[in-house]
Amino acid sequence: MINFILHALKGFRGCFSYNKPWVVFCMAIIGFIGASEMVGVTSLCRFWGLGDKGYGMFLNFFKSSAWSLGNVVACWQAFVVSQNKLVTIDGRVVLQGDHTYVPKDGQRMPGVVTLHQDSETQSKPSYFRGHCWGAVVGLAGSLLAPFGVPLNLGIHQGFVHIGSDGGKEDSTLGPRIFHMALDFCMEQNLICYLVLDAFFSKQNSFQTG
Repeated sequence: MINFILHALKGFRGCFSYNKPWVVFCMAIIGFIGASEMVGVTSLCRFWGLGDKGYGMFLNFFKSSAWSLGNVVACWQAFVVSQNKLVTIDGRVVLQGDHTYVPKDGQRMPGVVTLHQDSETQSKPSYFRGHCWGAVVGLAGSLLAPFGVPLNLGIHQGFVHIGSDGGKEDSTLGPRIFHMALDFCMEQNLICYLVLDAFFSKQNSFQTG
């Protein structure tokens, strides 16, 4: 398993302009895998036994211009496709997409908005503060017993979404999931099926692209 992880991480070297940020990237990924808790950068520092200098190192890494999140995501997607484990139907890769809400208590945390959830569980409040994440996963394994491999995730509310023309993107939650799936299909040159729930059966969703 360790050799597999190290071999996979070597494939991301081209995403970084020089060696040091790639090494910190490897430390972050291994820290995410091995840490017994996940409370942000502090967990990575505890896993590696680093002090204040380590905390600053990770913060500088996440703000660094030496790498691009888009390039890293594209590299990850290419790696997943190269494993030839994604479920296909009639030669088309099967994807799933959806949103998930994560409650947050931070008063000034970026991207936190007031969210409404429709769960029938009475113990959950109707409105709460948190992050709205959009995710697209690829089904891997077999069609009878598949599991989801994350391909792309992003916060879909709380930030100003900027379009390619520099103007504000006025798409709603539905089309943003479609855009994530379309980006994957075009980047990897694949034809896919995208499985969604009834929330996405809206006219503006099918006008995406």
